[in-house]
Order: sequence, then structure tokens, then C-alpha cells
Amino acid sequence: MRRVIVWVPVAIITVVVLAYTARRPLLTAIGSFLIVHDPPRPADAIVVLSGSLPDRILEAVDLYQAHLAPRIVLTREQPLPGIEALRARGGILQEHHEQNFSVATQLGVPASAISIMPTPTSSTFVEAQKLIGYLEASRVRSILLVTSKAHARRAAMIFRHLASGTGVQISVCPSRYDPFAADTWWQHRAFVRRVAIEYGKLLTYLLVDRWRPLRPAP
Repeated sequence: MRRVIVWVPVAIITVVVLAYTARRPLLTAIGSFLIVHDPPRPADAIVVLSGSLPDRILEAVDLYQAHLAPRIVLTREQPLPGIEALRARGGILQEHHEQNFSVATQLGVPASAISIMPTPTSSTFVEAQKLIGYLEASRVRSILLVTSKAHARRAAMIFRHLASGTGVQISVCPSRYDPFAADTWWQHRAFVRRVAIEYGKLLTYLLVDRWRPLRPAP
């Protein structure tokens, strides 16, 4: 019994020391797991998911100017709260897809080469559902999917799951302008929050959304 009592604190200390020693590679692995990057290849369209800006649209412009696709497709978020009241008073505030459109045209992308998905969405899963239907209707068979680094794995899983059986080929291209770094993310409060939220959303997808019907009910 005395041996057990002696060895318990020793074991605890050993575990703590090992965990501390391995913390950097472990934390790096946690950050790296979220990042998926496919080699950019010629596609029918570049799709920019709603969210962070201007890092995502900058990546899309680079891909367009590298002649990897002839068009850019922007998704649309739910209207900003109070946006209609603001506009009714004469105020001006661009929504995310409008800002993305503005950035792309400022950097030389013709307005005629940019499409905006008409249906607003509220989550990556719904965004993927609506977008894949839109792509099918537009006869788009391959896309370069632009998003943020920490969002890349979940976006890839959702889009490839929902696109199964449609023939739409998806290559994921996280923005190189996103400052998130797998080997230092824990040193920045904003990135710690982002990783925690992303793993929570990834778990929600695996446990809940993954089992929803592939197509939304009509």
C-alpha cells in the first residue's frame, strides 16, 4: 500500500513533465489538423466562402489572375442586423459579399466574371447545400474552394460529403493571407478562440450535420 502511495505522485509528476515537454508538438498538431490544402488546379470556378475578409477574396483574385478559373462565385450571408434600417436612413454599409465584389473589381477582376449566389445562408453546412445546387444549375463541374486556414478541413469535409454523387470536383485552397499559423496559434488569444470554436463546430458536424439528408427538403 505504501508503494502505491509513493508511486502515485511520481506518476502524476511524470505525466505533467511529459505533457509539458510535448506541449509544442501536440499544440502544433492540433492546429495543423484543421488545415487542408489541395494543389490548385484548373477549375470551372473559384468559390469564396463568406466570412473573413479581405484575406479570402485576395486568394481568389490571385487564383483568377493565375488563370486557374474563368469566374469567381461569392456566397451571401444573412443580412447584417439593422442593415435595412440603416439604409432607410440613408446610411451606407456594404455587406460581406459586396465588400468582396468591390475588392475583386478594384484589383482588376471584371465584374462580368463575378457571380453572387442569390440565397443567403447562416452556416457552412447550409452554405454548402445551397451552393452545390447553385453550381449544378450553373453547370459548374469543378471548383477551387477558398476559405480560411482553420476552417479548411471542416469546409472540405462538408462540401465533399454534400457533393458526393453530383460530379462536382472540389479543391480546397485556404488563403495564404490568413495569418493563422499552426505552430504558434496558442500564443494569440484570437487564434485560441478560433481553434476552440472550430473544433466545437467540427464535432457538431460529425455528430449531427453529417447525418442530415444530402439535399435540403424542397
